[in-house]
Amino acid sequence: MQRVTLFSLSTCAVCKKVKQFLEDNTIPYTLIEVDTLESGEQWLMAKELAKRNPQESYPTVVVEEVIKGYDLDALQSKLLGGRSGDPRRKE
Repeated sequence: MQRVTLFSLSTCAVCKKVKQFLEDNTIPYTLIEVDTLESGEQWLMAKELAKRNPQESYPTVVVEEVIKGYDLDALQSKLLGGRSGDPRRKE
């Protein structure tokens, strides 16, 4: 399985959607809620995020490449091999 990291903010609604997607599809991931870290750790994680996503936007999912925001097609393609994983999505 691919290594997945989610850079998130604890109060971000879109971040919560991505987190729910990962959980609904039982995809193991590392969650980094940047706003809940101590100031020094926040600075380090912000620099790490900037390396992967120069816009420094949240959420950012790193799966051997960067997926910005709630891009359902990209999430399904990279994490589920293209199979539909969101039961709420109507095709």
